[in-house]
Amino acid sequence: MAEPQLLPGNRFRAYRATGQTPEFVCLATSITLTITNAYEDATVADCDNPLETPWRKSVKSSSSWGGRFSGSIAADHLDDFRADVSSEDAVPYQFQVDRNAAGGGGKWAGNVFYENFEITKNNNGIVSFTAQLRGDGPLVWTDASA
Repeated sequence: MAEPQLLPGNRFRAYRATGQTPEFVCLATSITLTITNAYEDATVADCDNPLETPWRKSVKSSSSWGGRFSGSIAADHLDDFRADVSSEDAVPYQFQVDRNAAGGGGKWAGNVFYENFEITKNNNGIVSFTAQLRGDGPLVWTDASA
């Protein structure tokens, strides 16, 4: 088995994709993308062996996704965050794996609503933020170019 190529943290990035060129969320030092599948379950008996304990059988019923990022905030970046938080329409975002296609690179893209946006300060320190995103509709993967 080939040795894996590890992905440094700066190679997984979030982008706000509202304009012609997606804008890197450069203040985010922690980024999470979560894809969740929901299932309906049934207990299926073995008709050829009725004394056998039945097994659970699952059927995928839906998929959802969301994300979270956090970091330090700069005042000149608050306008974009405020606009996205107050938007009644979903806002396009991307989560990029910065590698070529052979190295597993590409990007997930989809629309999000902000579930919450929190700004915090501790002991007169640097102001930090955390954003929780809720995916709206599909999350589409596109392979990187060669």
